[in-house]
Amino acid sequence: MALPSIHLILDFDGTLTTATTLPLIYDIGHRLNPLCPSWQSISQAYIDDYKNLKSAQMIKPSTLSQELSWLESLRAIEHRSIARVEATKVFRGVTKELIHSAAGKAVKDREIELRPGWEKLVGKVMEGHGKVGVVSVGWSPDFIQGCMEASVQRVGPAGQDGNFEKGVDVASIDVRANNVLGSDEGKLDRYWRAASVDDRSRILTAADKLRVMTDVVDTEHIDGPRPLVVYVGDSTTDLECLLHADVGICLDGEPAAMTGEQRDLEEALNRVGIDRRWLGDMKEADLEVPLMQSINHSLLWWAKDFHEIRGSPLFSATNYCKYREKNGSSEDNM
Repeated sequence: MALPSIHLILDFDGTLTTATTLPLIYDIGHRLNPLCPSWQSISQAYIDDYKNLKSAQMIKPSTLSQELSWLESLRAIEHRSIARVEATKVFRGVTKELIHSAAGKAVKDREIELRPGWEKLVGKVMEGHGKVGVVSVGWSPDFIQGCMEASVQRVGPAGQDGNFEKGVDVASIDVRANNVLGSDEGKLDRYWRAASVDDRSRILTAADKLRVMTDVVDTEHIDGPRPLVVYVGDSTTDLECLLHADVGICLDGEPAAMTGEQRDLEEALNRVGIDRRWLGDMKEADLEVPLMQSINHSLLWWAKDFHEIRGSPLFSATNYCKYREKNGSSEDNM
């Protein structure tokens, strides 16, 4: 029996990468427009906004609905931060080609590190005729593609520069993120161009990421059987996608090595009563869930790295076949 496919969707900053890439993206523009304000001033203004919003919060959320409301309240400060960046015109004249090449150079110079094993996980999904996507609240698809291409080339066979990891077609990875226009005004593009309200036109919050993920999955599989939708993320901005996916996986390091974003997500899940189990303990019954119909999960999964995800029971033939049987897939329509 052929195995059913997986649609793997990954967060970028902190999930695919080991740290945020926003300062490096900003620096691409700043090198071209050196008289613009520094990233530190932009970052500090955002931190001040966040602290002010946090201090006005009466109590910490104790239910999922309260947590999601808090995450949505961050939309205002995210929108103000983008307005500040646009006002600097730091991205004036920055082209897609410049962003793509700068991303590749940053990976080759090890200014950006993609987490070990990501390319083998992606290759395994693609070899099983699955799909892979990236959804990010950051900038930009060209930067993300450039990072992945350079990373895959770097881990390719020794002495064969330019050879990609077997099974990984980086160009086929569907990347959804906010974009840089590169115009004389230095504007950032609107992801949803038809939006009537500007702060609803970009991917800013957890709810926006869910909207993108849902659109992607519905569009990609409109004429065929629904695959197993697996989302991997590391922060509270990933919370809605983690909860709506068929399998939501929190990427966690060892306690001493956890990032601030990973700790925030863990703390939020503990507060609202959502349990996490190690992915290595997954059983067949854990895949018997509705397909992305609502937030129906009281359980998420965790793995310390991409190697653990790739080697987990999620990829076993038994669990695949169980999911296939439950959702009416057949060899004829795969």
